[in-house]
Amino acid sequence: MASAGSSANANAAAKFWDYFQAEKTQITLCAPQHNVQNRVRELDSKVREALIYLPPYDQKQLTKELDALRALVQKSNPASSRNTGFRFKTATARPSVAKQTVVEPVPATEPATKHGSAPTPSILFSKITSQWIVATNNGDEPTDCELRDISHCVVDLRAVSHHIRALNCHRMEGSIVICHPFAGSATIRDAQNSIVILGVQQLRFEGCKGVDVYTHCTSHPVIERSTSMRFSPYPAFVHSIDNPLSSMHDRVEDFNWLRRQHSPNWTLIDPETLDVLWKLLEDPKQLLQDALTHVPQ
Repeated sequence: MASAGSSANANAAAKFWDYFQAEKTQITLCAPQHNVQNRVRELDSKVREALIYLPPYDQKQLTKELDALRALVQKSNPASSRNTGFRFKTATARPSVAKQTVVEPVPATEPATKHGSAPTPSILFSKITSQWIVATNNGDEPTDCELRDISHCVVDLRAVSHHIRALNCHRMEGSIVICHPFAGSATIRDAQNSIVILGVQQLRFEGCKGVDVYTHCTSHPVIERSTSMRFSPYPAFVHSIDNPLSSMHDRVEDFNWLRRQHSPNWTLIDPETLDVLWKLLEDPKQLLQDALTHVPQ
């Protein structure tokens, strides 16, 4: 017998498939060019959020159809194409003249195994301080993303989240990481006084302290050797009335707390506390220090 969770996933996937096909039909019939572009971007965002419950075949098929829609829009209006890369907002730039530079991510690879298998590529940001990192389109292949030694930064991975299989973060302090929901896992180790905003299937924190987590997680989040952790729903789902899947952000498992009583190492936080910060993250002209004033102290 199928579990309640798998049944909810199947119903949500079927409902989203019908929504996508209806929206795709409307987009192909839409005349105004600017309206087409806006609707494709909105549909792209919806697909990213749905990845956490869509089965692999649906993920592949909808992504392929979405790419075809983008190609159609770009063919009719080549000027709509965007540059790709990774942009950094300087911490000292004024809001009216915020300067962004395009840089390439550092390619990281895992060593080959004893059997000679090929290394696994990933996106790596390492040893970065006081920067606003904005990721843009980085290709179509699924990949891992790693953040290492990040200090007092905003790391915005929303634009590449649909390519991420796994997010791994090692040693982060006073920073904000934001990512659209994706069908994979996230592991954060040795993070302090930071904010993590993402939707995943599996979420784990190890050796962390003072981290606020806004998540839509389809399994129980896990903490280990961590204290002062606060959890809340992912903002895209906060005001959703017909949310097809229940999030387990409030069912955290503390591997270092074996008593029946609630673990003192984590608690819930009001999702409305994110409202002000969310507006800052949505505005590309905001200063880095304004956003970082919201991280736990």
